[in-house]
Amino acid sequence: MRALAFLVILLGACSGYDDLALLDVESIEPPEIETGGTLRIHGHGFPLGRIPEIRLRGSIYRPGVRASRIDARLAGEVRSESLIEIPVVEELIDALGGRATVDGELRVGFRAADGRRDVFSAERVRVDFLPDTSSQLRADAIREEQPSALHVSQSFGLELSPEELGTVGVEVVSVDPDGIAAHQGVKPGDRIVGVDGMSLYSRRDFLPDPSRTESTVLVARDGLRGVHALRWPHEATQPSAEPVAIGLFVLLGLLLGWLSPATLCLRTGRSEGSLSTWLTRATLVAIFAALLVFVPALQWTTMWILGLGTFAALFTLAGRDRAGASSFSFAVIATLTVMLLARTASLSLIISAQHPSVLRWYLFQSPASFFACAAYLYALRAVGVRASASASLYSAAAATFGAALFLGGWPLAGSIAGIAAFAVKAALLMAAAGAFGMGPKAAAVCSLLGAGLALLGLVIDLASLFPQWSALSVGAVCALAIRAIVPPLRREAAPVMAASS
Repeated sequence: MRALAFLVILLGACSGYDDLALLDVESIEPPEIETGGTLRIHGHGFPLGRIPEIRLRGSIYRPGVRASRIDARLAGEVRSESLIEIPVVEELIDALGGRATVDGELRVGFRAADGRRDVFSAERVRVDFLPDTSSQLRADAIREEQPSALHVSQSFGLELSPEELGTVGVEVVSVDPDGIAAHQGVKPGDRIVGVDGMSLYSRRDFLPDPSRTESTVLVARDGLRGVHALRWPHEATQPSAEPVAIGLFVLLGLLLGWLSPATLCLRTGRSEGSLSTWLTRATLVAIFAALLVFVPALQWTTMWILGLGTFAALFTLAGRDRAGASSFSFAVIATLTVMLLARTASLSLIISAQHPSVLRWYLFQSPASFFACAAYLYALRAVGVRASASASLYSAAAATFGAALFLGGWPLAGSIAGIAAFAVKAALLMAAAGAFGMGPKAAAVCSLLGAGLALLGLVIDLASLFPQWSALSVGAVCALAIRAIVPPLRREAAPVMAASS
């Protein structure tokens, strides 16, 4: 009797056991899918006759719409132990909002018959959902373009091809030489393959995310591997403010700069450097500018920080002057401030973020970089007023680096004119540092303000907190220049004795 009861229990347990094997999702294709197509999931261990639970999670990008999160359930069918098919019907495309790119994770799972356990597997996926077939896309090319999309591409200085072939990438037909695209090296024949996370199949899709202050544009070029990620500010796509409003903000900045304690504390400094010293520094600036433009390894802030640290150490050892260490510390903090604002350590990307207009220079673009530039000028002056050879080497390198950080770098990459303009900017920065005498306490305050605002900018849009800051900063810079140039308004500082070389 006991044996019979044990046999009944054993049979019941065996009948309740559901042998679900472990799943393995290997790939999901195709990467782009049209209405009426089929999304195929390849893998192992898919049980026949079971209904899969398929969830698509991640970010969804649509033309001209703010990016959002998606968590959708998809209906699929197990075709074999290694294949699941998901029909893409018109209702699914409509639910996604039409043309969309989804970047996230596709999870496939099965539930046991007794409901006690689940088996699932997930795989990264990026799929472009197209509302029309390829033939319909080509037929739609003759329709009138969306004015907003055309305005965006033209405001960036681009003319995109109207041809639509149902493949990723829209060809650049022409480039405005004065536009931001030309400043960043885009050429006719290049292909725009994505903007703000969304793949481009048509020039009508060239609509940036309106919630961003700048767009990330992916550019591909035949013969080159990979793509180039360019950052284009949305200010280029927006109409400029009224001239009267800009003028009023400039006057307000002039007044604030004139009455600010920092301006009143400035002293016009004098250096004991001779004409030969300035010629030497100008030559070094031109050399450093050429190296920065033509040597890719030097287009990283970390390389310049290491170089400035080396030159500061040489200056300190040669002249037994602690000003080198103080100058280097202020320069590093100012550099980190700009890196936080640009979200990168690449000088090329930092320079790209400062085009196409002068008001986009970091000197004028943000209050954080404005204060950082003031501290950087103090760092440059702390060593630049000396006339030694080591001081000239450090000053020329710091001025070149500062021109890239705060004055827009080189406007015409790879050309003699671009190097010349870059060298002139560096020389002006060095001259400005020599013209103003700021105390170490004021420089420390500016340095802390800049770094603090840059950290705040990681969570809050500084442009919304400081509207029309560019015009205000222009007025403030004009106030500083007037106090330095007009003799009755200058306050002469005691000359700094030159260190012997």
